[in-house]
Parts: sequence; structure tokens; C-alpha cells
Amino acid sequence: MKCKIGIIALLVSAGSFVAAESYADGQGFYIGASAGYSGLNTPTGDVFYATPTKSSDLKAPNVMVMETGESNDVGGFGGNLFAGYNINSIMAVELGYTTYGTSKYSTDQEQYVGVSKQGWAYESTNSASIKYSTYSLDLFLKATTPSFGPFSAFAKAGVSYVNQSVDYQNPAGAPIINVNNDTLATPDAGTNTYTAYRPAGGLGINYKINEHFTSSFFAQGFLGRGDMETDKDAIASGYLIGASLTYNFI
Repeated sequence: MKCKIGIIALLVSAGSFVAAESYADGQGFYIGASAGYSGLNTPTGDVFYATPTKSSDLKAPNVMVMETGESNDVGGFGGNLFAGYNINSIMAVELGYTTYGTSKYSTDQEQYVGVSKQGWAYESTNSASIKYSTYSLDLFLKATTPSFGPFSAFAKAGVSYVNQSVDYQNPAGAPIINVNNDTLATPDAGTNTYTAYRPAGGLGINYKINEHFTSSFFAQGFLGRGDMETDKDAIASGYLIGASLTYNFI
């Protein structure tokens, strides 16, 4: 009987030792969320220009185009949900879902006709827009430095499955609106989605709040595909700079 009690005590002690070693090694699962400023590597300048069409007024020999408004809204809110497993206190494997700030370009162009004795007269308006929307599914191998007090640094590298949709609206009308191919290849009309596996990575600094919670400041992103100026099916690179909160299951 004493022998059985001794064996049980030995097993309990061994189990406690293994558990303690696991905690000491930093093993365990974690989940978290982040938010910040995000964007895509799309053009920052004007992407549209207009050319006049033949006037419906056969008595008007002159036609003029006037831009009444152009908007380039690049970047904005982005966020990330993630979960991972700490292999030890240094290495971890992490899965994530990231949304990126959109890039939207729009323009309004008016066409005027002119007769020398009457001056310029309004004839018609046309509009066009392009919008890029992106999310990614991420797989990272993450490395964290030893702690310096409550602080540590990390780097992660891996691959992102990127889904980028391009919505291009340019109805027929006068004047004719064109995409400036010196800055951007003309997309296919309507909404089209492009997907690809792309290299991805990130850097950041951790602050350990307590045993369970860690806050981080970081930057991460993925590398795009193709040349935005020449490839209509190119995928723009994306980035997210922000702060995160992680819960550690230990």
C-alpha cells in the first residue's frame, strides 16, 4: 500500500514538474485582435482624364471638358484577428485574418459646347470610379526575443492568401473618361476579384500587462504581385500599422 502511494506521489510530482516546465517554456495557445491604420500600394495621384466627344449640337464647332470633382481616398481603418500556439518562449505559429484600408478613386467631368456668339453652354456630365478592397488569411512563424522587464520584440514571416477585389465603373457618356495608364492599368469593367499566395511578415514590440494579457505595437503586410501601371490583374501590396491585445491561455 505504501508502495502504491509512493508511486502515485511520484507520478503527481512528475506531472507537476512537466507542467511547470511547459509554463516556464512559454508553451500554450493565445488569441488576439488588432486595429490601426492600413492601406494599399496604389497610386496617390489622379488616375482619370477626359476627352470631349462630338457635340449633339451640330451648330457648335467647339467642345470643352471641365473637371468638376476628383477624389482620391487611399488608406484608412484596418484590423486583424489572430490565434496562435507558443511552441516555446521564443517561437510560435500564428493564423490570422486581416482587412486592409480601401483605395477609391472617383471623378466627375462635364462637357460644354461653345458657339462664338453665345459662349459656352453645358451639355452633359459623366462619372467614373475605381475601388480596391482587400483581405488576407495569414500564416506566420513568429519569433520573440527574451524579455527586458515587461518589454520584448518580435518578428514574423510567412505567407498570406490575398483576396483583392477591383470595382471599376465607367458608364458610356460624354465626355469620355479614361484611366491614365502612366499611373494605373485600366481595370476590367465591373467587379473582379484576384487571389494569390503572397510573402508576408511583420515587426513589433510587446508589453506584458500580466500573465494573461499582452499589448503590442506593430507593423505587418504582404508583398503584392505584378505592376499596377501595366498589369490590370496586378495585386497591390498591403500594410497595417497598429496596436493589438493578446490573451494567453496559461
